[in-house]
This record gives sequence, C-alpha cells and structure tokens, in this order.
Amino acid sequence: MVHGVFQPEELSLFRDIFDEAVSDLPPQMRTPVAQARIAKQILDRAATGERDPMELRVAAALNDPRAA
Repeated sequence: MVHGVFQPEELSLFRDIFDEAVSDLPPQMRTPVAQARIAKQILDRAATGERDPMELRVAAALNDPRAA
C-alpha cells in the first residue's frame, strides 16, 4: 500500500510513466484492471523513494499482464 505525499512534479513524472506503460500495451489489454496494476506498481516503487524514471518504468513493466 502506498503511503505518503508526492509533489506535483513527481505526480507529473508518474503520470508520464503510466501513460507510456499503458500505451505500450496492445489496445485490447488496456483494461481498467491492467491500468490499476500499472499505477500500483509505479506508486509502490515511488513510495520507497525511487524517482529514477527508468527504474519506475521497469516497475510498471514488471506488472505487465503479458508477462504473466
């Protein structure tokens, strides 16, 4: 579970990473469930203090439903 407060510029970064991760999915896989999983992975990783865009992108990809 994510706890904490994020700054506006951090939220912008997270949103960009989320948008990229979702756009990488085939259209039929861009479901609300898949999007929620991607968002959770990004926010969970960010809650640990991670801000490196590449690392956050990896976190988003780790929950890629195609990898399951």
